Formats: sequence, C-alpha cells, structure tokens
Amino acid sequence: MTTTSISICNEALSMIGAKTIQSFDDNTENARRCAAIYDSSRRALLRMHPWSFAKRRAQLAPVTTYPAFGYSHAFPLPKDFIRVISAGEYSYEFEERHVLADTNLINLVYVADNDNEQTWDSLFSECMALYLVHKLAKPITGSQTEADSAWQKLQNMLKQARAINGQERPAQDFAADYYPSLMGVRY
Repeated sequence: MTTTSISICNEALSMIGAKTIQSFDDNTENARRCAAIYDSSRRALLRMHPWSFAKRRAQLAPVTTYPAFGYSHAFPLPKDFIRVISAGEYSYEFEERHVLADTNLINLVYVADNDNEQTWDSLFSECMALYLVHKLAKPITGSQTEADSAWQKLQNMLKQARAINGQERPAQDFAADYYPSLMGVRY
C-alpha cells in the first residue's frame, strides 16, 4: 500500500474509531478537519527533529539590500525551509525568512517541507498519524483522555524515531571544529 496524506489521515481516524475519508474534498466533517490540520501538522512534526529523509542542501547568495546593522549580508531562505541543521558559519541569525551573516556565501543544510509521503521514513508516518490523533480525538470523540493518550504515544514514538534516525548518520565531533575566540588571549 502506498503512503499518502489520505492513508495517514485514515490511519488516525481509524485509531479513534471514526469514519475514514476518500479525499480532503469529501463533503464530511472528518475530511474538513483533516484538510484543515494536515499541512500545519506535517510542518510542525518536521520541525521537531532534523529528519534525514527531509534533509536538503542549498548554497545561498546574498540579496542586494543589506541589514541596517550588525551583519554585512542577508541571504533569503529556500521556500521549503523548515529548520536549520547547519549554516556553515559560527555567527549568524535568522530574521524575516533570511539568514544574516558576515560572509559572501551560506552553505545551508536544512530540513525541508517534504510533502511527498512516499519518501517519508515509516516511523515518521507513524508519528504523523499519532499527531493527527492527538489533534482530532477531542473534536471527533469528545474525549480529552484519548487525545492525551495519543500525545503520550507520540512522545514515545518520537524518541524511538529520533534514536533510529540518529543512528543512521555518522557521529559528529563538535569539539573538532570549535576554536574559542578567547583562546590565546593571555599570551
């Protein structure tokens, strides 16, 4: 079975004993509720961890208008930007969908708004279904207990998914790239 936004919503609806949907355009309350929360829920869940399946790289060039002060350049973020993994710089800030820095080029590694469910990690799909259950349970069933239970299950599933996702990446040596700015000041 292929994973789609509808199959994930139907999994969530099934978990709370609600009627499934055929599409977001169905003339049903469940379809309207799923359509209203699906995209924002996906973006929120993507922001919670640097998921490997949503990782992207981009080289950013500065825009011609500079920040008024503080940094020499501003770099527009990609349209699908959700969360930074690395900007390739030690000193930078985010402001109004721009990266501010004192460099001519930003090598950005980021989490993208991956809306292609076919490319998602299976554990992320499970997390998405539980996140939807958390949001849908109270309005559909009237049970806050069911929503809270889904939240607890989601927290446990996120821990597992993050651990497995982290094991699939090489270890990072943060200290190797660190040079304190005050090192050597005494001599």
